[in-house]
Amino acid sequence: MIFSFLFVLLVPLVWSLEILPTLRVDLQPPEEYNRLTSRNVSTSWITMPIDHFDPQNTDTFQMRFMYNEDLFGGPGYPVFILVGGEWTIAEGWLRGGNMYLMAEENRGYQIYTEHRYYGQTLPYENFTAENLRFLNVDQALADLAFFINDLKKQPRFAESKIILYGGSYAGNMVLWFKQRYPHLALGVVASSAPIAARLDFTGYLEVVHDALLSEGGDECISILRQGISDTAAALQTEDGRHTIQTTYRFCNESVFDFDNPFDLGYFSGAITWRFSGQVQTASPGTLRNLCNNFINNVYGTTPMEQIAGYLVGQSCLNVNFNILLNAYSQNNNNRAWYFQTCTEYAYFQTAPRSGTIFDPLIWVDVPFYSEVCKRIFDIRYDESFTADAIDRVNLIFGGTEPNVNNTINIHGNIDPWHVLGVYDRDIKASSPTYTIPRASHCFDMQNWLITDTIEMTQTKNTARRIVSSWLSDN
Repeated sequence: MIFSFLFVLLVPLVWSLEILPTLRVDLQPPEEYNRLTSRNVSTSWITMPIDHFDPQNTDTFQMRFMYNEDLFGGPGYPVFILVGGEWTIAEGWLRGGNMYLMAEENRGYQIYTEHRYYGQTLPYENFTAENLRFLNVDQALADLAFFINDLKKQPRFAESKIILYGGSYAGNMVLWFKQRYPHLALGVVASSAPIAARLDFTGYLEVVHDALLSEGGDECISILRQGISDTAAALQTEDGRHTIQTTYRFCNESVFDFDNPFDLGYFSGAITWRFSGQVQTASPGTLRNLCNNFINNVYGTTPMEQIAGYLVGQSCLNVNFNILLNAYSQNNNNRAWYFQTCTEYAYFQTAPRSGTIFDPLIWVDVPFYSEVCKRIFDIRYDESFTADAIDRVNLIFGGTEPNVNNTINIHGNIDPWHVLGVYDRDIKASSPTYTIPRASHCFDMQNWLITDTIEMTQTKNTARRIVSSWLSDN
């Protein structure tokens, strides 16, 4: 989850809190890595076609990548490529993490590629809808193919086997790359890959609910259910609305319209995103601690006060819909990813209708997310357009039935994204799946952590053994 903090002039002075949806993942470097090798991570650039599929378009841009050759055994040894997704790449992933250990065990060369339109890899400085038309997974996969083909022209890499590693959306990419360009990569490791695009993604918050229940128990869920239910009910009455404004510490009460479905959607969404962000980044024990705080009235007295205290803390809350639109109107990673959600995947994390604690927050719906697409890009990016785009992605890549070999597919069972991936079966005999209890998003990509369960440690080790077997057999 992403927080943006701004000063507002109040007496006393407090922070204003703005919360964005958990649609985008910002993959941070491993919690611990070998800082002594930092001098060996270098940055370079490659000239990349802006459009790989139109030979008459000769425009190019500079794609950034990082590399670490400290572990490289020399000509013929493998190359490990960590594929960047909707974030800014960082050196730490070439100094630690499970791919680093794979490279260490196999004397591999390490590379980290940055996705077009993210970080410093900017085909255009201004992210208009027109300039963003080249931001899609087809072009991004072609970038990887172009990069690998260019790399293999160097004599020291001519015989090197290529292993790709990716997490979250980049996990999609490596699976889809193995399907579309099987001749360019020996094998891939996909962590937490939500490969099925989905418009009305109620399953996300269903997993958040189940994770809080499994870790915190019925007493925790009862408090959360009552607090959210009371909040939704209060939105319907004049007295309740006044209570909402004071309990949730609205920064400027006059700019929130209780009759505007999009203001209501943003307020309701802020509640869901706060909890889902916690679950998406949870390690074993953290959700239990969170629930213990609710059970022990750490955040307030009544259930609704507890929800508000957890959401806002000592800040004040900005929940006018225009705040959300402004956040996605900047030329940055958030805007680029929202464009991809509008034009390829949606992943709209909507309120379930299945008995979860989030069911009453009915304003977090597809029209709410779709309205953002129309307002920040163009009116043509409506719900119907996004639905057609999703059908295209699922048709081309096969949804949860990708045709791939030599892939390792890893999920955590409390990761809200896992329900859009293959988590309950192997893709093929040559493409095993591992779903780790009590694990959330992309945690298997880390080094060994003190919070790792036995199952997590086993999966990390198994992935490294399988990759080593691919390399030894070829």
